[in-house]
Amino acid sequence: MSQIRKLAGQTAYYGISSILARVLNFLLLPIWTERLDAAEYGQVTYLYGFTALFLVLYTFGMETAFFRFSSKSNDDKVYHSSTTAIILISTLLSGILYFGADKFSFLFGEDIAPVYIEYLAIILFIDAIVAIPFAKLRQQEKALKFAVIRTLVVSITIILNLLFIIVFPDILAGKYLEALKPIVNAVFSGGKGIEYIFIANILANLLYLPLLWREFSQLRLRIDWTTFKPMLYYALPLFAMGLAGMFNEQGYTIIMKNVFPESMGNSGSEALGKFGSAVKLSVIMMLGIQAFRYAAEPFFFNHADNRQAPELFAKIMHYFVVFNVVILVAIGLNIDLISDIFLRRPEYKEALFVLPILLLAKLFYGIYVNLSVWFKIKDKTIFGTYFAGAGALITVAGNILLIPAMGYIGSALTSLTCYILMSALCYKYGVKYFPVPYRFGKLFIYILIGLAIVYSLGGVQVGNQWLQYGFDLVITLLFAGIMFLLEGRSVNYKTKRTA
Repeated sequence: MSQIRKLAGQTAYYGISSILARVLNFLLLPIWTERLDAAEYGQVTYLYGFTALFLVLYTFGMETAFFRFSSKSNDDKVYHSSTTAIILISTLLSGILYFGADKFSFLFGEDIAPVYIEYLAIILFIDAIVAIPFAKLRQQEKALKFAVIRTLVVSITIILNLLFIIVFPDILAGKYLEALKPIVNAVFSGGKGIEYIFIANILANLLYLPLLWREFSQLRLRIDWTTFKPMLYYALPLFAMGLAGMFNEQGYTIIMKNVFPESMGNSGSEALGKFGSAVKLSVIMMLGIQAFRYAAEPFFFNHADNRQAPELFAKIMHYFVVFNVVILVAIGLNIDLISDIFLRRPEYKEALFVLPILLLAKLFYGIYVNLSVWFKIKDKTIFGTYFAGAGALITVAGNILLIPAMGYIGSALTSLTCYILMSALCYKYGVKYFPVPYRFGKLFIYILIGLAIVYSLGGVQVGNQWLQYGFDLVITLLFAGIMFLLEGRSVNYKTKRTA
């Protein structure tokens, strides 16, 4: 069986769960943008930006270390040691955050209540302790179970948000279903604002524990130092890399709120809310990238010793970029349709002009994910720290310098520059340690063609709104069809695994 087809099959399972999860998550966007003003949505974006950064600290590179050392040995000590270590660290860090919330609130800003920090401490604890059980599912290629659990929890999150933010308040206000008002009044007090977003997240995430009970029941709370010591040495550079990498992705949430000039017509929180909605739409590009990463990480480790691995990895990069150029065009051309569905207030469309730049940045992030395989399989993870650190410097300097001068576009250009630099550095050093015959010339031509279509045809006006939607969709389908004729029929690369 073609190894690329096998990877594509695994990616499809993760992709289905990621797509469903993201699609369901996008249902949060119209809920939030209908009932929250831009400043409130900015607070949510700001706090979840911190959550993403802290989660890297909680897991400290153990997921990738688990894959690496599980590929060397099937010893259960790898699972027990890595999961136990994360549970201990998570208990310590969440305990400090929860019980010291009132003391740490000043670090987050004056408008961030201590109770929000308490909620984040609980969310982080649950998300961290399920990390290795989920990694175990991926390592065992149980993609379907992984997909079902993820999708179910996200679905419950959406339902709870809908109830807490729209349905229950409307019932209490007497808009409909007044017969249910006494029951709702007994279980729902109202008046907590964005607290309900965090409460919904916690209640849904608690489902992970029974759903992953089989994986937790196999766990023995112990750390075998002989097993764990080399894992820790392997993971620490990944932790630093992950922290810098997550800052590259979420750093704008911390910086924009504090440096966006009010002379441009918005407070920091309002600007972050509006820019955050554009970033949220660009995450559609991340669907395939995230699904690919879930499937590819164990795949690359399992085929690292294959003599045909370099050619195989080059083919994977090629089809990855081709697929995501189609996604870039699809989103870039259909901004109006997508935004009309998911952004409920006109104010949230203010920053959408930077969406094509953000999409291109995500594409280069995906290229970096492909390129980064060499330092993981060669146990030279310190290079990942260097590359992500260089990107973090760009993220900090670019956002601080360009946002006050250029507003939203300054942050978008910073993100693009960051991932281009990281990709260039990773490729330069990868040639020395693990040369892969990537064929970038053709891929960059596809990227340029895709951008040209978005910026030339994206501005074409063809009459009323529905005709515009139809025109954009037809161009998208034509481009996707042409790309399939050029590339789709040639996905037939076979290789045999060798010892």
